[in-house]
Amino acid sequence: MNLRSQNKELVMNNSDKINLLKIILIIIIFLSINILSAQLFKTAQLDLTNDKMYTISNVTKNILLDIKEPIKLKLYKSEAVNKIPGLSAYANRVEEFLRNYSRLSRGKIILDLYQPEQFSVEEDQAVGFGIQSIPISGSGEVIYFGLAGTNSTDDEDIISVFRPDRERFLEYDITKLIYNLSKPEKVLVSVISGLPIAADPQRNYEPWVIYKQAGQFFDLRSIGGNIKKIDEDIDILLVVQPNDLSETTKYAIDQFVLRGGKMLAFIDPHVEVKKRENRQNKKDEKKSHGLYDVFKSWGIEVDTGSIVGDKDLAQRVTAISGGRRVVTSYLPWLSIDERGLHREDVITSEIERVNVISAGFVKILEGSNLSLEPLVYSSSETQILNIDKVAKNPNPVQMLSDFRKNARNLPIAARVSGFFSSSFPNGPPKRTDQVDNTGPDPDLVKNHISSSTRKTSIIVVADSDILADQIWLRSGGELAIPIAQNNDLFINMLDNLSGSVGLMSLRGKGLSNKPFILVQNIQKESELKYRTKERELLKNLEETEQKISLLRREDKGKFMLSPSQKQMIEGFRLDIVKIRSQLRMVQHDLQKDIDNVHSQLKLVNIGLVPIIIGLLAIIVFLFRQIKYRNRILVYQNRESLGKK
Repeated sequence: MNLRSQNKELVMNNSDKINLLKIILIIIIFLSINILSAQLFKTAQLDLTNDKMYTISNVTKNILLDIKEPIKLKLYKSEAVNKIPGLSAYANRVEEFLRNYSRLSRGKIILDLYQPEQFSVEEDQAVGFGIQSIPISGSGEVIYFGLAGTNSTDDEDIISVFRPDRERFLEYDITKLIYNLSKPEKVLVSVISGLPIAADPQRNYEPWVIYKQAGQFFDLRSIGGNIKKIDEDIDILLVVQPNDLSETTKYAIDQFVLRGGKMLAFIDPHVEVKKRENRQNKKDEKKSHGLYDVFKSWGIEVDTGSIVGDKDLAQRVTAISGGRRVVTSYLPWLSIDERGLHREDVITSEIERVNVISAGFVKILEGSNLSLEPLVYSSSETQILNIDKVAKNPNPVQMLSDFRKNARNLPIAARVSGFFSSSFPNGPPKRTDQVDNTGPDPDLVKNHISSSTRKTSIIVVADSDILADQIWLRSGGELAIPIAQNNDLFINMLDNLSGSVGLMSLRGKGLSNKPFILVQNIQKESELKYRTKERELLKNLEETEQKISLLRREDKGKFMLSPSQKQMIEGFRLDIVKIRSQLRMVQHDLQKDIDNVHSQLKLVNIGLVPIIIGLLAIIVFLFRQIKYRNRILVYQNRESLGKK
């Protein structure tokens, strides 16, 4: 029996050693897997943020995969950027985004990182590209945080500075830059206009300022007459208050949109600015516009008999009331601020004010499968006015007195998206340019599209006056002072439409610098404790400095201080040095407490999960070993009883 007990004890000891070796082996394997996975899966991400702020959208991925020629991106980020509390998190997100772009492009995007310091070659390069310097001190110290991109034909595009207030549009801005470099040709815009925006007789046939400014960024080409087809190379169709369009022209517009073309349309129920000379007669204004039937077939309507009146956004005008001049709110003339601008859309995110006059509103007809996203809209204090009240001898005072709220947030400008159905379901219209053969053009019949095969987006603005100089400029001419950002809105719309349909759909995401409430509370407690001590020391410092100043004033600059006064001043100076030392210590302790909180959080975030997983693995292993050992003991006991 003794021998059997010794053997049993020996087996148990060996088993314990084996178990210990197994535990050590598990720890080694666990650490090896962590190190190996960190190398193999360093680009893998799990985005648990509410708005997927670290996830690159499928739209961007498709654009990256479509790049044909290499694009070089140069990120200019000064070293000091990472030391600025409000900027460091954003800077890390930008760099991480760009690395992911480079990886997803399969080698088509080459990313270079530069740290420009003052008076360096890198700074000269950054300035040469147009990267904006950011002052960070009164001594002239500056930093750089921007992006420059070039393609194989030496075209350039930049983000002059990554501004934290635009962080939610980070993906859009970078993707737009890459898209522009991958398609460097100037965007071609065909213009069909019933207003003299390209050559106004009242301005010696000069274009309106908004049109001239847009011409710096886009290739604008006016077209007119009986348009058979809008060419395939046209990127955007700009339609401004179309009048008397032929059926052939309507069909050309219809088919352009169904092919996936982008359109920006300005449709106004009541145009107040000067029209073409041949329309300066006294006829009543038409109750419809040239695209009325086309829009209706698509499922869109701009009500030509209604005007948006808004009590909150109304402009102040001078009117006559009771034989005297008064300043009052004129409901149909609106100055729209952030209350009527969609802050989450890239077109209007940075627009502060837009002026419109006698605008209508855009709506989707019942039964339509199209979707509408408002860009500019009225406030909650809105009344739909009959056009006759505005077009025929309007009375601003009476109109305000009669105000009755009957609507809210009516879309004045909106993006309309979806699958469009042709307004010509039976095919092209009959020809009017031939006498003998008036049947539909065979080429048009052959290429007729009944409905769009892919999602299409257009932008509709229910006001044409918005483009006129006198609406958003204080006086005429290019040097006039802007009182609204109508020009920025117009260019933003064209710029947005110039991208792919997917690019237009990109929306703002969250911010990387989101507050942690728990951390903030801990910081506030620490700050309260140390700031109280800091205030006491600063008060003592101020009192001591005042005592020294008082003694010097008593001396009146004669340098005849008594030995006791000199001793007092020397004592005060020692007190100042001591107080300053204590003050630095307090500030250091405050920062140390805050850093400790961050270190603890990092430890929890980085180490806690692996430790928990490791402990769980060890517990499971030990549990299974105990279970296995108990089974052996039960088996051995049964064997012993059997032998007895």
